[in-house]
Amino acid sequence: MSDALNLVEAPVIFSHAGAQALADHPRNVPDSILRRLTENGGVVMQVFYPPYISVDDSVASISDVADHIEHIRTVAGINHVGIGSDFDGIPTYVEGLEDVSTFPALFMELARRGWTDQELSKLAGENLLRVMRETEAVAMRLQRERPPSTKTYEELDGGRSGSN
Repeated sequence: MSDALNLVEAPVIFSHAGAQALADHPRNVPDSILRRLTENGGVVMQVFYPPYISVDDSVASISDVADHIEHIRTVAGINHVGIGSDFDGIPTYVEGLEDVSTFPALFMELARRGWTDQELSKLAGENLLRVMRETEAVAMRLQRERPPSTKTYEELDGGRSGSN
């Protein structure tokens, strides 16, 4: 994650992740990276997969998801958190968040914790849309400034690629 932030010019999207401080899973984002999102402009898309949310891999609650979202907001800021539920790719669900029709339960939990309508709108999609617009602007700028790279993966990797 740090290497990506060191190289990119556009905002990053850490999709299908959570706060590593709350659940130590390698897909989750550590606080040191969350703090860097303010300068990069990127967003963490909070996943709803229990093993990424709870220390008890099989069980997670709406409150647990809200805890992750609030942690990301606290460390990175409100402009750097979104929803990346991954409903099409997970075999188990957070109780009460089984499909998109249950999103209101999560938003009600966050509102109960003091989130404003504006903050909930950012979480619901405005942050992701901002990142997409900014990424498109960077892509257009880079296309004007330099030709596309013709390097192969092996050339970029410096010969370090293995059988992965």
